[in-house]
Amino acid sequence: MTRKPLLILLLTLFLTALQVQWACPEGQDIDGTHLFSPEVLGVYPGVLLLFLLAVFARRQMPLPRQSAICTAILALWWLLANYITFGIRVAAWSTFSPAEIWGQVLPASLASIAICGGAFFATTLLILREKRWDKK
Repeated sequence: MTRKPLLILLLTLFLTALQVQWACPEGQDIDGTHLFSPEVLGVYPGVLLLFLLAVFARRQMPLPRQSAICTAILALWWLLANYITFGIRVAAWSTFSPAEIWGQVLPASLASIAICGGAFFATTLLILREKRWDKK
């Protein structure tokens, strides 16, 4: 695996784990033993984003647009992950309707998704713009 895709995959894993932990309701522990752990949740979009970046590079799409599209997809993924995590950890113990779950998840997710999304956009753009300097 080359350097850029590996960095983007690691960045996706790190920021997904951070974002899901940050948006988790107070007093709820997130363990890494089930299918919806933050570490596992970061692998799925990471692989998708690497595939999309390969397609975008082949089509010679501008780098800021590539980074923006990947950030938007990742932000939607994080929102869905927060919804699923809330449903498993909190709503399973009570009678929440889907609208009530979204009413809890959206306000709790806005700050974490905005900050982690900004970090992902800026870092991905830096990684994609990086040029290798070969010494001869």
